[in-house]
Amino acid sequence: MIRNNDFTLEYIGDTPCLLTHGQSAADRKKSLFLNDTGVFIWNLLSKDLTIEEIFDSCYEHFEIDEADRPDAKRSIQSFMDSLCYSGMVIDTDFYKKLKLKKYVSMNIAGICVNLFGKEELFDDSFMTFADDEYTCSADKTQNIYVYHIAPVIHKSGELIIRDKEVSVIKTCDKYILIFPLWEHVDELHISPDGQMVSVFVKDTDNAKEEVFWAIRHAFLYMARIHNLFAIHSVSVEYDHKALLFSAGSGIGKSTHAALWNRLYGVRQINGDLNLLGKGDDGKIYAYGMPWCGTSGIYDAKDYELKGIVLLRQDPKNFVSHLQPEAKALAIMNRIISPMWNSEMSLSVIRFAQEVSADYPVWNYSCNTSDDAAAFIKFQIDSTTA
Repeated sequence: MIRNNDFTLEYIGDTPCLLTHGQSAADRKKSLFLNDTGVFIWNLLSKDLTIEEIFDSCYEHFEIDEADRPDAKRSIQSFMDSLCYSGMVIDTDFYKKLKLKKYVSMNIAGICVNLFGKEELFDDSFMTFADDEYTCSADKTQNIYVYHIAPVIHKSGELIIRDKEVSVIKTCDKYILIFPLWEHVDELHISPDGQMVSVFVKDTDNAKEEVFWAIRHAFLYMARIHNLFAIHSVSVEYDHKALLFSAGSGIGKSTHAALWNRLYGVRQINGDLNLLGKGDDGKIYAYGMPWCGTSGIYDAKDYELKGIVLLRQDPKNFVSHLQPEAKALAIMNRIISPMWNSEMSLSVIRFAQEVSADYPVWNYSCNTSDDAAAFIKFQIDSTTA
């Protein structure tokens, strides 16, 4: 348990009082007068303590005899319950007490992702990546808990991202994501190291799709920490490697992938999103993951990157030269990994520079004819032969 810093201990005359401010004031949380015991406990809670540690500290400080401790314990417990109920104290063990059942352990790009919650809340595609025997270091393990409860408390924080789809709030101990257009997921909480994630749903009957996308937000945050970046693109397997077609929505990524499938028999790896990162051998790989837009096309395997085709619409088919810095910026602009602060953005541009320096990038203006597929295939074969 730890105190909520939305409340401050002040004195009104000679009487100590917990005064509310920030988000708690906005939530109409009430202030509270304290006695000497309350002041002592409040000061203790500058650190995260268990309820037993609070009991023991009070027994020692107030020199409570063994015979009187049961009554004192009941009084302290009642006071702590009232603080928790009022949002003045955060029960950091609250969610652990719910004991959610593990649904699956997954291996996605070398990150161990453990999902906890009711089976009906998870998309079937997660089972493609199931690997209960896979283990990795704690810093590459992400535990995601899906709770059918409302978040216990809101802390004051800094609004760092806001658009029509998501708002991101940074508090002292987590990132909180709120989705204004969603009906079934309340909030997503991510620890700064990405290892602990909580998803709060309003109902379990219809939340599966929103939970699926909420988990994507959490995973991409964790992936970026480990230099894995998601680029908006369709990938096909060509020469046993991943060839990416990247563009904005509606430009023709899927159309070109379909052309390659029909004309050259290549198959799609992922229909919307590809996770890129450097392997132990120093090569860049496209790692399999279940998120693929609405295409339904994904693969659990990993493929070395062959190159990236940056698509633009044009009546004619031609490849234009880009300077190295322009290539890197173009790749960065297609990456959807979190860029919530300057450090995150710098990690993205550094990776984009690395990709553009080591792998071919074609800036391709084209139409959607068979000739368009033949033209860029010739360019690719000539470059990578």
